[in-house]
Order: sequence, then structure tokens, then C-alpha cells
Amino acid sequence: MGDNYFVVYAEANLVCTILFSILLAHDMRRPIRPEAQQVFDWALMAHIAYFISDIIWAAEIAGVFPRMRWLVAAVSLSNFIFLGSLALFWFFYVAATMDLPLRKSKRGLWLVRAPFCIMLAALVIAYLSSPAYWISPDLELNFLYYPLMLAVPLVYLLASLFYSLYRAGKTANPEERRSFLFTGLYPTTVVAIGIIQTTLVKDIPLFCYGCAIMMVIFYIHSMEDQISLDPLTKLNNRGQLQRFVAQPGNLYREGQETYVVMMDANFFKQINDSYGHAEGDRALLFIAEALKRSLHVLGSGPFLGRYGGDEFILIAYVRREEDLNALAEEIRRRLDEAREKEGLPYVLSVGIGWSRFAGEGDTFQACMHRADQQLYEDKAREKQRIRRRMEGAS
Repeated sequence: MGDNYFVVYAEANLVCTILFSILLAHDMRRPIRPEAQQVFDWALMAHIAYFISDIIWAAEIAGVFPRMRWLVAAVSLSNFIFLGSLALFWFFYVAATMDLPLRKSKRGLWLVRAPFCIMLAALVIAYLSSPAYWISPDLELNFLYYPLMLAVPLVYLLASLFYSLYRAGKTANPEERRSFLFTGLYPTTVVAIGIIQTTLVKDIPLFCYGCAIMMVIFYIHSMEDQISLDPLTKLNNRGQLQRFVAQPGNLYREGQETYVVMMDANFFKQINDSYGHAEGDRALLFIAEALKRSLHVLGSGPFLGRYGGDEFILIAYVRREEDLNALAEEIRRRLDEAREKEGLPYVLSVGIGWSRFAGEGDTFQACMHRADQQLYEDKAREKQRIRRRMEGAS
């Protein structure tokens, strides 16, 4: 391998370094970066570091500068560190977006980091005790190095894929499912491309190109999510609702009736006044989660969104109106379970009203207005029921 090899590898990695640096600079300009965004930026930095390390690796292989054992060891070790880091940070990104509890405890953090630390220590000890174990006398990397290099990133990326697919299978919200699948698509593709490069086409920088293509796709998708999703509940926002109903076909399903369902938190002002707005936000998260987990009652892909404040909207497709009664019961059952499980000092409850979209001659706004009227009547009944229950309990 000579200068040609080095030029091809250096150009590819340099282009990817510039691209990822642009994405990172764009993210760093944001005044507020939540946990998931911060971890995502660390993953971008790890990618950039790996691309730079890979340029040095290519220069060393191509003989751009004299080969020395310590340099071969340092470059190969840095590749392992940066590749493992980007996989580790991606897993933490998945953990943050899916609110996995293991990232919140010291024990969980140590367990997650353990494979990376153990393998790094093993590589260093192997080199110090027997340099020829992974660097041959003619300063080439032995075949044993590559399984060691790929093992840890593979573990983290496959774990990211597993959690993404698991959450995608658990949610009934099509938009949320799509987000989880996109999150899992990145590590799947990166793993496949990495294996192909290390085993079949070592002379072509497939890995950096694959990372760049998949990251651009993922980044575009994440930008779309920020435009269409409510930042607190991760449900569709009002803008996405407007785009959804603007397409006439979305208000019709063959063989089914379309209903607009309006929902509103009961006693929400009291929660904010008594326990603060942070607790009010937490109550909204409990409600949003109950709504998402209750959608399995309906079956075919409904549209669920946060309309504003403590109001939620659902566009449901059902064969009979009784399905909506089952949905209301399921939502209230889950809210009662959440309150009991979390030991909340306040009631979690929603008013629910709906109206059938009549088709020609009807409008979405008129249907939503009718559902709102039913909502107010249901809120009054639900509040009376809760007060009677609380009086009976006392």
C-alpha cells in the first residue's frame, strides 16, 4: 500500500471530520441542551476523534513516515479507544432518549462502562507482556487484534439496537415507533459496514462513509422530530396536527369510523398551585405515558398529540363507538396505577370527550368543537366521581 491508499483514506476521513464538526458546531450553539443532546454531542466528538486517528493509521500503513512499534501500538490503541467511545456514547444516547434507569445510578454506570474498561486493560496488558500478541515482528497487526477491537463496540451497538427495537415494539404511537427504529438503524448499519470493511474490503474507507451517510439521515430525522414533537411529552405537537388533518385522506379509513377525541387533565391548576410547575410537568408526563400505553385498545394507527397546556387530542379509527369507552376505561385504569405506584399526593385524572367525523359537509374544527362540549360534560362527571370517592375514603 502506498500514497494512493493514504490519499483515498485521508480524503474520506477528512470530509467526514468536517461534516461531523459542522453538526457538532450547530448543536453547541443551542442555549439549552438536554441530557440526550449532550450525550449525542459527545458521540459526535468521538466520531471526529476516530476519523482523525484513522488518518494517522492510514499514513502509518502507507509508509508516509517510518514505522515504529510504539507508533503502531499507539495508533491501533487510539482507534480502539475512539471506536469504543463512540459506541458507548451512542448507547448512553439511547439510554437518555428512552429514560433507562441504569444511567442514573453509579452501579449502572459502572456496569455499562465495564466492557470498555476491561477490554482496554486487556489490550494494554497484552502489549506490555507480549508485544507480538497483536503486533507481529514486521510491525503488522495480527488477526487477533480485530476481534478484540470490534468486540466492545459491537456489544454497545447491539445493545442500542435491542433497546430501540424493544421500545418500538412496546409503543402504539406510530411517530414514536418510527423514532425508535431510526435510533436503532444507525448502530445496525454501522456494525454491518464495519464488519464488511474489516473482513472484505480493507482498502476502501467504507466505515467513515457509512457513518456519515447514516448520521446525516439520522440528523435530518431528529430535526423533523424537533419540528413535529412536543418537547415535554414527545407526542405530536399542534403544528403536526395541522399538517396531519390538512391531508384529507388522514380523516378516513376504509370500513372504520373516524372520531376526534379531546382529553383534558382534571385538577391540573391545583397540582401546579400546590406542588409547583415542575410537578405539573411530571403529571403531564404520567398522563402522556398512560395515553400512549392505552392505544393498543384501538388497534389501527391513531394520531395522538398534545394540543396545548394540559389538553390532548386523539384522532381514532374504530369500527364501533364502544371501543372508545374501552379506551377511556383503560386510560383511567393506567392513571390510577401510576398514582398508586409513584405514591403521588394528588389525583391523576382526565376528562374525555369525542365526536364522530361525519365526512362530507363536516369539518375537523366543527368535530373538535363537538368533542370539546362532550369533554366538559365528562370533566364535571369525573370530578364529582373523584370527590365522592375521596369523601368515602375519609
